[in-house]
Amino acid sequence: MLRAVYGIVVRELMRFLRQRGRVLSSIARPFVWLIIAGAGFAGVFAGNQTLDYRRYMAPGLLGMAVLFGALLASLSTVTDRDAGVLRMVLVAPIPRSAIALGKALGATVLGAVQAVTVSIILLPIVQLSPTLPRLALALAAIVLCSLAIGALGLVLAATIRSIENFAGIMNFVAFPMLFLCGALYPIHNLSTPLRLLAYLNPLAYGVDLLKHALLAPWSALGYGGEWSIALDFAMLVLWAVVGLAAATPLLAREGGLPRVAFREGRK
Repeated sequence: MLRAVYGIVVRELMRFLRQRGRVLSSIARPFVWLIIAGAGFAGVFAGNQTLDYRRYMAPGLLGMAVLFGALLASLSTVTDRDAGVLRMVLVAPIPRSAIALGKALGATVLGAVQAVTVSIILLPIVQLSPTLPRLALALAAIVLCSLAIGALGLVLAATIRSIENFAGIMNFVAFPMLFLCGALYPIHNLSTPLRLLAYLNPLAYGVDLLKHALLAPWSALGYGGEWSIALDFAMLVLWAVVGLAAATPLLAREGGLPRVAFREGRK
């Protein structure tokens, strides 16, 4: 089982590294938001007298790297189904849970690697220098958030039959998650209905944990995390477990001939 999980994770990583455009865009995306959104929201940010808005955005931008990195990694499940690879993996003598775990861990690795790469460039730019324990907390937040988002992406990918549908649904899911995670503004400033939706957003707990790690000096002002660290950890673990538990039977339902076979049969 461990060899199967390892093989799936390595395959996801190698596939990502071969796609240079995807690698560059994943690193550049947070900095585009830093420039554009940072300039637009800085003037209306309530705490701009005590905390630079671009510095406030740093946890959210790392969360963005996790979100798009982990969700896009789930696209491989859709392409594997379309090419018939997923069916071949499912008939192999390995547990279905190993396949789901390998796919989720692959998304976790990709999301975490992208977020860590972005943080190496971003933190000096916004002049954040957390202590080693805070950096360890930030790394734990990135890994757990990547796992939770990767599990959610796997659930979506296991229920979607075409790349086109996955792209549309991913945007429909990703952007509300981004705007309701506290990346651009504090969650407590949202209206009650939107705040309730934020409580159901796994990315919100990852970003909040990153705020505890990176914005601790401003915690007294309400910018260093709105929930407790224990709650953030518990909710991220819960989302990861629920996502994996839901994705495993969905993947196990896969069957029939791949669409490639039907296309070849028509020729």
